[in-house]
Amino acid sequence: MPMPTIPIPEFPDVPALPGVPPVLRDPLAEVDPLRLAGQLLTGDLLGILNDALRPVWGIFNKAGKRVISADTVTTLEYRGDSRVSDYPQEQGAFASYNKVQIPYEARVQLICGRLVPFRAKFLDQIEAAKQSTDLYKIVTPERVYTNANVVAYDTRREVKDGATLVKVNVHIEEIRVTAAAQFSNTQNPASANTASQGQVQPQAPSTEQSALIGSKGA
Repeated sequence: MPMPTIPIPEFPDVPALPGVPPVLRDPLAEVDPLRLAGQLLTGDLLGILNDALRPVWGIFNKAGKRVISADTVTTLEYRGDSRVSDYPQEQGAFASYNKVQIPYEARVQLICGRLVPFRAKFLDQIEAAKQSTDLYKIVTPERVYTNANVVAYDTRREVKDGATLVKVNVHIEEIRVTAAAQFSNTQNPASANTASQGQVQPQAPSTEQSALIGSKGA
């Protein structure tokens, strides 16, 4: 009698028991249309709500699309520093006069444990994000951290985790975006932005210019 074929689940079956942390899944991953159709046909409203209401974690671009297709997010470390400037006074005293906010740093651990093509795509997406100058958003259920750029990543694979489980720590820094004011059609032409007029040939000053220079230099 042949043995029945047992399909390999995409995710491990983690029981809901005391001491076992919940394994959060990606609510914005590619939706399986067959699964959704089955839920609608069977009236599995609880399953649909569970898929829709799962906490949102991950790295997204400005359009709201997930940048890295990970199975789950296991770690998020955030550090936001500030610097207080001070100056010495008489008799060894110091006084503080300013506080500057430093760009934040974050580390997100992403996990992918599916088949080889999915893991290869997962690593390629991380490498592309590291080389890109685009700004991303770190999305958590409580807060969204904007203007983030991937500056580095590291990975370590161990025997105890299995050969098919890839853990990657993505290091992120905030990019401060500054804007320069542009002035045109100003009331005083001297207040407008400078513009290149090409090469200018020197010319002798006119009589009025010479008289004006002479009057100011007197």
